[in-house]
Amino acid sequence: MARSPAEIQAEIVVTRDVIERQLDALQRSLPRRWWTPYAVLGGAFAVGFLLSRVPLGRLVGLAATTVTTGMTVASTVAALDRFIAERRALRAA
Repeated sequence: MARSPAEIQAEIVVTRDVIERQLDALQRSLPRRWWTPYAVLGGAFAVGFLLSRVPLGRLVGLAATTVTTGMTVASTVAALDRFIAERRALRAA
């Protein structure tokens, strides 16, 4: 079903307000120092230099290992959460 242009514009306004609030909160939390842009630039240069020294195959393998580990941890946490919820439901009944 098609939505009216007014509904779409209303959603755009709400989304814009949320994004502006989040950016304002982020800006308040970041330090306003003269060295901040230089630190970001230096960090980006250092990361780029380190990544250029790592072979692509090793980098892809490391990323795949990280993703696999993250998925394993997430599934373990989900299983534990489900187990604990079942135990609480049995105890309450």
